[in-house]
Amino acid sequence: MDSGALLKDLLDRNEGYVLLGFAELTDAELRERVTPDANPIGWLMWHMTRVQDRAVADMVGIDQRWIADGWHARFGMGADPEQRGNGDSSDQVAAFTASAEVLVDYYAAVREQTNAFLDGLDADDPERQVPGFGAATVALAQRVPGLILETVQHGGQIAYVRGLVQGDGWQKRG
Repeated sequence: MDSGALLKDLLDRNEGYVLLGFAELTDAELRERVTPDANPIGWLMWHMTRVQDRAVADMVGIDQRWIADGWHARFGMGADPEQRGNGDSSDQVAAFTASAEVLVDYYAAVREQTNAFLDGLDADDPERQVPGFGAATVALAQRVPGLILETVQHGGQIAYVRGLVQGDGWQKRG
């Protein structure tokens, strides 16, 4: 199995947990905060997708789907390529109101772009320099694992919060 296929398999497995019954979540479940300042399921899904969108666009050298496809407008936000939830206040998180449909559609668009990126990896790519966070460049071999880790970590958070919000019955959906 080549590295791109292996990484896609990891993302597929994570996606199985993330999307399990996601479209069936009510608006209240998407927005429920299990503690006053906790991140709700909907915000976590958006943040996970924004991080993936930005990282892949940076590594490939293309525009983020967030701006290029006008997703920012569907979320009622500005076309800021840096907006991905990092540093959002509790009030900003509470104001997040995207529907499950829009969240899943944006995720699917970003995942399609991620798959194309992973399909295009070759043996010479690990040392290729790509933008890091800030002004520095890093080897692709340093940036890709961070993308996978971030995606899986947030996928676990989504599944955990969904379990808290819905109780035992959430596993029977989907």
